[in-house]
Amino acid sequence: MADWIYGRRSVLEILRANLPVRRIVFAEGAHAPEFEEIKKEAQSRGVAIEGITRRGLEAVTHGNHQGVAAQIDPISPVPFKVFMNQLRIDKKTFVCLLDEIQDPQNLGAIIRNAVCFGCSGIILPKWRSAGLTPAVMKASSGALAYCPIAEIPNLGVAVERLKEKGFFVYGADAQEGSVPLESLELDGPLAIILGSEHEGIKPILKKACDNLVRISQKTSIQSLNVASASAVFFHEISARSSGK
Repeated sequence: MADWIYGRRSVLEILRANLPVRRIVFAEGAHAPEFEEIKKEAQSRGVAIEGITRRGLEAVTHGNHQGVAAQIDPISPVPFKVFMNQLRIDKKTFVCLLDEIQDPQNLGAIIRNAVCFGCSGIILPKWRSAGLTPAVMKASSGALAYCPIAEIPNLGVAVERLKEKGFFVYGADAQEGSVPLESLELDGPLAIILGSEHEGIKPILKKACDNLVRISQKTSIQSLNVASASAVFFHEISARSSGK
């Protein structure tokens, strides 16, 4: 089996990350400034380049392909134990656990935010979570190629193992009674749990957290969606740790 990664930025980042790429295909007659950069990267890595009809490209992609796609081996999460063995832990380390995020657009955006702000990796439950699909790669603008992703059957076990390694675990919760983000010390290493789009963090995981934390808002409108909230949390954690 193989996946088709599509979109100019996603294909370029896959090549730059030096992941195995079987071939690159361009829609015949399509033109864009990024195409020359993609071709240059592909040629430097010995990746085959082919032309394809637009209809043919649409048959192997299921979104806005922007005239280009790459055929790659599927990207899979690593087991949580492997992730932890490879994780470098210090005061600036922070990771993110996602409790049943099922929208590929949200997952892709969270991965992009994680890479932008130096998150050391994302931990997903084995079930009831969006997979690492081409749609997630597209939504991440190629950032999935650079983000360590771990998988574990039970996020509660991941929380226990992180605590054993000295992590302080926060749960994102917009409800009253949660601690405002700006009032926390944010001493690392840290883990932040983000809940699903509709249900938030499961009660059993909330109980396992060292603290529940919220983003302070200026108005009473509905709270930020999970992808937008992740950017705020990641930025704040990164900015605070950089100043230590």
